[in-house]
Amino acid sequence: MRLQDHMIEVIERAREEVFRYALAVPEDKVEWKPLETGQSVLSMCRELAKTPDWAYYVLTGAQAENPETAAQGQKVGMESWKTVAECHKACKVKLKRLFDLYHAMRDAQLSQTKWLPFNGGRDHSYAELLNYPRWNFTYHLGQIAYIQTLYGDRQHY
Repeated sequence: MRLQDHMIEVIERAREEVFRYALAVPEDKVEWKPLETGQSVLSMCRELAKTPDWAYYVLTGAQAENPETAAQGQKVGMESWKTVAECHKACKVKLKRLFDLYHAMRDAQLSQTKWLPFNGGRDHSYAELLNYPRWNFTYHLGQIAYIQTLYGDRQHY
């Protein structure tokens, strides 16, 4: 199995799991956040829905002509998703484009690198970058599960 295909499988499993937990959050709790600087389940789901686009842009180098208007458009787009279910639907649609890119990626490209400011700023291999959506989904799964425990939900979904 190619790494690209394996990453599609693990990203799909991570997406299913994080949204299974998020969809279990009662409607009256999806916008609650533990601290003013924290995120709500809905805000995290909006980020999760946008994650495939960010991964796509990093891997392809695609950039907006005007970063300021692009950032504003992104914010408006993310805020248009009013429910966890809408975020989940958008995420699945956006993953399709990313997975098409993964399928088209040649094995030789996996050793290419791209400098990113994360982890103190360093070169990241494309093989590492394929993992970003899974990492972000798993990271937010922990946050969502923690929020659930704060309002008394100790269920495993």
